[in-house]
Amino acid sequence: MRQRLFTPGPVAVPDDVLQVLALQVVPHRGVEFRQLLAPVHRRLQELWGSPEPVVVLTSSGTGGIEAVMRNLCPVGSRVVVVVGGRFGEHCARIAERVGTEVVRLSVEWGQVPPPELLQQTVLHHGPVHAVWMVYSETSTGALMDVQQCAAAVREVTEAFICVDAITAVGVHPCPMEAWGFDAVIAASQKAFLLPPGLAFVGLSRRAWEFVHHHIPATIYWDLRAAYERWQEAMTAWTPAVSLIRALAYVLERYFAQGFPPHWERHKRYARAVRSALEVYGLPMFGQAGSHAVTVVELPEHLRELPRLLRERFHIEVGGGQGQLEGRVMRIGHMGAIEAADILLLVAAIGALLQEAGMSVDTGEAIQRAVSELEQHAEWAGTWW
Repeated sequence: MRQRLFTPGPVAVPDDVLQVLALQVVPHRGVEFRQLLAPVHRRLQELWGSPEPVVVLTSSGTGGIEAVMRNLCPVGSRVVVVVGGRFGEHCARIAERVGTEVVRLSVEWGQVPPPELLQQTVLHHGPVHAVWMVYSETSTGALMDVQQCAAAVREVTEAFICVDAITAVGVHPCPMEAWGFDAVIAASQKAFLLPPGLAFVGLSRRAWEFVHHHIPATIYWDLRAAYERWQEAMTAWTPAVSLIRALAYVLERYFAQGFPPHWERHKRYARAVRSALEVYGLPMFGQAGSHAVTVVELPEHLRELPRLLRERFHIEVGGGQGQLEGRVMRIGHMGAIEAADILLLVAAIGALLQEAGMSVDTGEAIQRAVSELEQHAEWAGTWW
């Protein structure tokens, strides 16, 4: 039985993408690579909704965040970071290591702050150089209203608005210019159907202008170098050539119609899983707004559910992180997942709950999932 990945990242990679990854590498300073990267740059601008460069870095998403921090947030500058989960705290720690003065706007894990609270925090601690938000908090499943929060911040300050959108881009709308963001970071191992190894960084025009006039205390993460090479359809340093070739294929094959089909698919999968879990009496954790991941609270007698899914059914889900370790199960909806995989997951959970002595209606849970999966039939076809 093949392993089925329902982790929030890395995600299952389609078979045809794996075949592209297996091709022989090409020289990264040659014409062939330049011809490969140029259309990637154009398509990323379209997907980010920005006329400005979106650069490709060979790194994890963390590398993309640190690159923006080191180029846009000088030592001693004050930044406000919204912290409502492990990755909000991750951003705050990176900001501290970079040497900024960090103001944490902390909320209960699983919740998000209202825009007016963020606005008040920025006003109270002004002047603020940058505001950092995690759009889709993968540790809790919470989804921040970054559009309204950005608008509220912009009413009171010209601070840079930076968004960790690593599990949001491709899952939820995130039009960079229309929503007034100055930095949007994503990564390959989430909604882009690729293995880990690439980060994508888009900056606004005024953010790029700031970068050009401030030399960061780093060589590898110097975005000025990335910008200069971007203009030549090149990368500043040796790139992950195979991943970039696979990225070019994915953007042409799976994102030819843009993001809307993927927004709808992730929404259907999230609703299908949550409808089934409701039948089983398994509660969601916190606000549960993200379509990238479903975070399930596990009572004491079901804490072994993730291990049993892996050992009995070859289904890999995520466990809890930080203060939620051992308390929740995280089911990812990104990557090469089909409707049949969702139904297998629902049936497997039902079987394990019955073995645990619970009286559950697996048939009803599957039917609820099927009803959600059949919604919006125009997006419901097998697309790989």
